Amino acid sequence: MARVFPLLASQIIIFFLFSFSNQSYGYATTLDKNFFRLKEEKLSHFRLYWHDIYSGSNPTAVAVVAAPQKNSSTLFGAISMIDDPLTEGPELSSKLVGKAQGFYASAARDENGLMMVMNFAFMEGKYNGSTISVLGRNKVFSPMREMPVIGGSGLFRFARGYVEARTHKFDATTGDATVEYNIYLNIFFIFSFFFIIFISGEAHGFAKALDEKLFGLNEEKFTHLRLFWHDILSGTSPTAVQVVPPVANSSTAFGLMNMIDDPLTEGPELSSKMLGRAQGFYAAASQQEVGLLMAMNFAFIKGKYNGSTFTVLGRNTVFSKVREMPVIGGTGVFRFARGYVQAKTYKFDQNSGDATVEYNCYVLHY
Repeated sequence: MARVFPLLASQIIIFFLFSFSNQSYGYATTLDKNFFRLKEEKLSHFRLYWHDIYSGSNPTAVAVVAAPQKNSSTLFGAISMIDDPLTEGPELSSKLVGKAQGFYASAARDENGLMMVMNFAFMEGKYNGSTISVLGRNKVFSPMREMPVIGGSGLFRFARGYVEARTHKFDATTGDATVEYNIYLNIFFIFSFFFIIFISGEAHGFAKALDEKLFGLNEEKFTHLRLFWHDILSGTSPTAVQVVPPVANSSTAFGLMNMIDDPLTEGPELSSKMLGRAQGFYAAASQQEVGLLMAMNFAFIKGKYNGSTFTVLGRNTVFSKVREMPVIGGTGVFRFARGYVQAKTYKFDQNSGDATVEYNCYVLHY
């Protein structure tokens, strides 16, 4: 009985905390951030090696969609599914710390640029069962490529940050590659309790804590960008190509998937100043209306944003007047980005499917 009373008392206290400090709205309830100890975020660094293996009898990367244009020098539109080992050292025989699971797709017409969509699933020590998610643009032949971390689970709940990828080894004959990944994450203290011990920056295996001030993570800036997105399906040089056809007899093209490398311009005319490219894909993901899943990186090529990107992942009901989609991460100037975009159709050709869309982008970043 002596043991039952404290347990019952604690349950009553928790009930009253939720009853009086939170508000319920049907299936949703507001929660107290402090109750869940979501207070201070800490910056951490991980280093590991990613092994992409095409060769042999047990490959970890397999082609699932071929490039639709046979004459494409970049295999634009090709998709490979991966279950790649993540190790502590550069050798495949070194300590296995997890798996990179997901896919990458060739999303650039004029360079070897991949769209990476993958989860790093850890299976070692304190991180066992935790994941981080990466979605970004990878120019594979650049010495260093930066991609956003868009979220996580377990110890990495609410994570945001970026990864830096550097090729350690590449076999041009087989396509096998070993890539060093340096990962920089902001994580809430409660979910990274090991920082209590390693707060000084002492290394812990493949992870260590960092000083945020050294990385300039001070006050966030709020930036508005207005640009025009040109999706071109027609002509001899389309910027959007079908890689997966829709299912039969669908009025909404359900199941359709197009890979894009769309120009982003300052004005509504395609001839206006080029600011960058929207690279990624969209897929018809609604059976009752024309609703797209958009997954794309806005890669900038002008001015102070040159080389920087931010990532959009969201739902686009294309015949609505205004569609809003989240910004879930970024690189360069837009590291740790969060925000949203508002899309408004400026011009649409029903015969060709070509479209010009005005994007107003609202981004918080350091």
